[in-house]
Amino acid sequence: MLEIKPGIHSNLSFSVIDEEEGAIIKLFSKLWLVTFFRKTTFKNSNYTVAFGKPSSELKKIFHFEREVLILFNPYLKYDTRCLDFVDKIMSDFHNRLDKLCIIIVSKDLQINSQIQRMALQEPESRIIIPFNYTELRLAKDTNIIINRFKDYFHNRDLYAFESPLKSDTYFFGRLQLIQHLYDRYKTGENSGLFGLRKIGKTSVLYALMRHLNLRDEPSIFFDCQEPSFHQRRWFEVLQFIIINMVEKFAIKSTKIIALSKVYDEKDASRYFEEDIKSIYVILKKKRILILFDEIENITFDISPSEHWKSDKDFIFFWQTLRSIFQKNRDNFSFIVAGVNPKLFETATIQGLDNPIYRIVSPSYLNLFNISQVREMVTSIGYYMGLEFDEEIFTYLTEDYGGHPFLVRHICSCLHKSLPKNRPVQVTKFKYKVEKNNLDNSIKDYIELILNVLKNWYPDEYELLQYLAIGDIDTFQEFAQISHSFIEHLEGYGLVTQEQNTFHFRIKSVEKYLVEVAEVNKKFENKKDKWKEITVRRNLFETDLRDLVRLKLKLTYGPIEARKKFLDVISPTSRKEKLSQLSLDKIFENKSEKYLEDLRKVVSRNWQDFCKIFGDKSDFEQYMRYVNSSRIDAHAEDIDKHQMALLLIALDWLHEKVKLYI
Repeated sequence: MLEIKPGIHSNLSFSVIDEEEGAIIKLFSKLWLVTFFRKTTFKNSNYTVAFGKPSSELKKIFHFEREVLILFNPYLKYDTRCLDFVDKIMSDFHNRLDKLCIIIVSKDLQINSQIQRMALQEPESRIIIPFNYTELRLAKDTNIIINRFKDYFHNRDLYAFESPLKSDTYFFGRLQLIQHLYDRYKTGENSGLFGLRKIGKTSVLYALMRHLNLRDEPSIFFDCQEPSFHQRRWFEVLQFIIINMVEKFAIKSTKIIALSKVYDEKDASRYFEEDIKSIYVILKKKRILILFDEIENITFDISPSEHWKSDKDFIFFWQTLRSIFQKNRDNFSFIVAGVNPKLFETATIQGLDNPIYRIVSPSYLNLFNISQVREMVTSIGYYMGLEFDEEIFTYLTEDYGGHPFLVRHICSCLHKSLPKNRPVQVTKFKYKVEKNNLDNSIKDYIELILNVLKNWYPDEYELLQYLAIGDIDTFQEFAQISHSFIEHLEGYGLVTQEQNTFHFRIKSVEKYLVEVAEVNKKFENKKDKWKEITVRRNLFETDLRDLVRLKLKLTYGPIEARKKFLDVISPTSRKEKLSQLSLDKIFENKSEKYLEDLRKVVSRNWQDFCKIFGDKSDFEQYMRYVNSSRIDAHAEDIDKHQMALLLIALDWLHEKVKLYI
């Protein structure tokens, strides 16, 4: 590699800057190759800007790869508005400058303490190395610079971010996804972004908004988990969206209805359409991107607010947005983000068509691969004086799946366990020694991640438990019966398939499940198994019987419904016997009727039941499996594998039925 020596580029002239600043630049030139400097004005403030390419010697200490920005702020009082200028320079020279570190030289003698306070208040801020003019002018050597860098690099935990990232400073590995979402916005398409807790969905939305902002394209963000959002009724939310647009885009117009009238249930849709059209025109016909985060909070069945959970607010809200969008595709598009994509997966809600069923194909936020883990860990770690054995990137990817939050948390724990003197090597042996402590430190986060499955997809959670304890046959068989059984496990990145076998992507999740698996419940003898299956089967069969009777009766009336049911009955003698009874009598418990009859009538009249059960092949296979596994009727024993399959099939079928009775 070509050696870079400190100094000043020969084309630069000190005549363009102040003498004092020139002297300070000469001090920096003992460590950097100064490639550029000039005086400039930004928003009526004067600054001097310099770029320094790190010398080979400096690279060994701090691992700089790019040039560092040096900003001279020549005012007696430091003003954080200069950081707006920093953002502009970083944007203009993003391929040239180090994105995490900048040097600010100020005439404010308290600049050091001010920057320290800012770092505490805004942990996501860049690493700002502060100096005042006086101390650098009086410095006899470069030790003051080296020591200040060590103070700010090695004492700050740059891995420890709990909140979504609101700037590009520590944002890694998602540029391709940002471009994909942006392309969909540009072509007037809507998007859905889903993923595990803490995987970075909100950070992606913020990054997408920054991407639009740089191109002067309008976007507006709504956090649906705020009570001020989800406690509003559907028509109030529509007005809330418009009012927030007016405020964010500084719109001054008497044409905005939301500013003069109250949206009500009857006119909210019409008012919203007129207002969104007006705003579109005011914004010079630029499409508005509306971002809804934490979408579960306004989703049926799972919202914390009753009107979204159990009333029809979800239906009316999305009927409005979809209808207006289809008529005005140039005006706006939307992106929804969250953990649970059921708003796109459920065909009917309370017997009504879901207006956004399959309107978009949900995208899942991927876990990082090993190269992305390496980039994130090393890019941040270098500033903290941490160097990692190459094997550790493999461990982090396998043990924690490349989940960016978990990986950063683990690296933060490693940082705290290491000596304060830096730089220091993080060895694979140190990692192994700390492994149990590292796993214990993330148990709460693992639980948070798995609660998504436990609460919303209990069948998939149960399958994951079987895989964790080594019952691969049960998992494989259900995956072969229907991919829908594992689509969320794969989407979330919890499992992956290689050579026709499924494996955990996140070993720490597997370890956690082994420790707490409820699936270890044992049925010690045939009697226990008989009892468990009988209870579950009888509950399911009773509810299915009620569902079929009510659905046929409501759709066709009692006489035609009775005929529909008798059409599937055989042999003729049995059909003649049942034909003497009314529909309600046929469906009484004491009536002669079998589970297979119910399967046949549902299958033959699938158009009436498709929105309840979803996929016909899934329904057929699960019903046949339940009907063929009647150990209670035949007094046969059943092994653990068959037992697991049967209970999962019963749970799947029963959950579908319970939603509609």
